[in-house]
Amino acid sequence: MTDFLTAGKSGGMFVMVCTYIGAHVGNGIVVGGAQYGAEYGIGGVWFGLGACLSYVLFALVMSRLLYTRGYITIPDLIRDRYKSKFASVLMAVLNICATLGIMAAQIMAGCALFEALGLNPTLGGVLMAVVVFIYCSISGMWGVMMTDSVQTMVIFFSTIFCIVTIAMHGGFDTISAALPESSFDFVPFTGERLVMMMVPGALNGLISGAAYQRTASCRDKKVAFWAPMIAAVALIPFVVMPAIIGMYGKALFPDAPTASILFKVVLSDMNPIVAGLMIAAVLSAVMSTMDIGLLNVTANAVNDIYYKTLNPNADEKKLGRLSMIVTITSGVIALVLAISSSSILSLLSSTYSLMNAGALVMVLGGIFWKKGTKEGAIASALCGMAMIILNKCGVEIPYIAFTSLVPALIAYIVVSLMTQSKGIKAE
Repeated sequence: MTDFLTAGKSGGMFVMVCTYIGAHVGNGIVVGGAQYGAEYGIGGVWFGLGACLSYVLFALVMSRLLYTRGYITIPDLIRDRYKSKFASVLMAVLNICATLGIMAAQIMAGCALFEALGLNPTLGGVLMAVVVFIYCSISGMWGVMMTDSVQTMVIFFSTIFCIVTIAMHGGFDTISAALPESSFDFVPFTGERLVMMMVPGALNGLISGAAYQRTASCRDKKVAFWAPMIAAVALIPFVVMPAIIGMYGKALFPDAPTASILFKVVLSDMNPIVAGLMIAAVLSAVMSTMDIGLLNVTANAVNDIYYKTLNPNADEKKLGRLSMIVTITSGVIALVLAISSSSILSLLSSTYSLMNAGALVMVLGGIFWKKGTKEGAIASALCGMAMIILNKCGVEIPYIAFTSLVPALIAYIVVSLMTQSKGIKAE
């Protein structure tokens, strides 16, 4: 089971950098970045810059500790630190919910592509998901690493070809002439909007289940640290280029829906070769993010909840069969979420906010504060999630990405101090 989830700790630098890039350069950055470029101009890059920052934070704060202690998932850390099965299961459930939201956002972009091509979007999403199910179920993390390496190269060169084509068509002059001056403002919106675009994704880097699993798959501690750092820098072109494509699309097709502006540009203004490459890039982006998500859900459900909590005597055959069932079930749930949602980046932002509110204080407190207890950890998770749920139910809470952490932190400190006799100090 461990080798299935970590590829036998065989990940070298190039492969791991590609898997880190592939996980973030999904359609939140590619398709969603183009949408934000059309809506906000160059200021649409802030969501992607938050993604870059997330890897820097993860490398500096978490990577060496996780690799040294051998944690595969976030619940592994919680179980070891707090000696609490309930806290571990709570974290696993929270991470599963967040990961399903991330996967759904990728499927949404894939469905939009099939719709733009005049095909059945739901059927396209199902077929796309089935391909990912197959190679994840058969080869685990090894399959994820190999396919992500290829998919990242496809995305990189396709996006560059698209930008070169825009330049050859005089696209930058078209953008300058057609768009208002506000499109060239680096921060064209309110401070709260900036915070919600950038901060949830950046903070999520500290508690990304997929990043934990990638770290556990690294060959050594050097790779574990430098792979996310290099990926953060390599992501910057992926952040800027989709925003430019979105601005170009807005200049050419001012009345086109911004959610599908990337496809409008590709199918209407690119030659068939570049269009084909970009279609391949979008599909690659979907799969490169979905695959690690599926594997992470499987790790949480099978390894953390079933094997380590409910049935520690389960054999490899039974765990393998259960992994297959979980993979298929989680894919179906993500597909349903995708069909019922309307905005890729809004869904991602909400997902990151929920995960941050429920997990960030519990994880960082457990690492940096020796007096934290399991009761404090559980209280912080429940308080943080309650804030997000209240906000989604219509209660106006400004800067929810930050403010949700305040009651979580207060609950963690107060409850931990009240339960010191029961606390388990960090090593």
